[in-house]
Amino acid sequence: MTNLAVYVTLMLAMNTPVQTPTPDPRGGYKPKKQVVKTNRVVLTRAIWYILGVITAILALRIVLLMLSANPETPFVAFVYDISSIFVVPFYGIFDQPDYTRFYVDTSSIVAIVIYWLLAVGLAKLINLTR
Repeated sequence: MTNLAVYVTLMLAMNTPVQTPTPDPRGGYKPKKQVVKTNRVVLTRAIWYILGVITAILALRIVLLMLSANPETPFVAFVYDISSIFVVPFYGIFDQPDYTRFYVDTSSIVAIVIYWLLAVGLAKLINLTR
């Protein structure tokens, strides 16, 4: 097993609810389950956060390409450089439609859909044994 697989396995194994005593108004204590953030919740939130960042970068790329932004400006070049990492695996799946005014980046659209499907699948897999 790789280090990442061992780490994820350990994180999922430590997912147990915590029992803490709470004061009873009539005196004494009674056990009550305390809601704690489990490692699954933290891992699922991290997946959704990463997906949100990737989607925002790709959406910005789509808008900049559609509006024919100047790729020599530093901000546009930065967005194109960062987003190309996520789009490269999907180049060539579809031909790029050629419109007279707008450019539609189908590779970025396909990338967004595929990354969303992967994130949903990972989140379901993590929460499978709940």
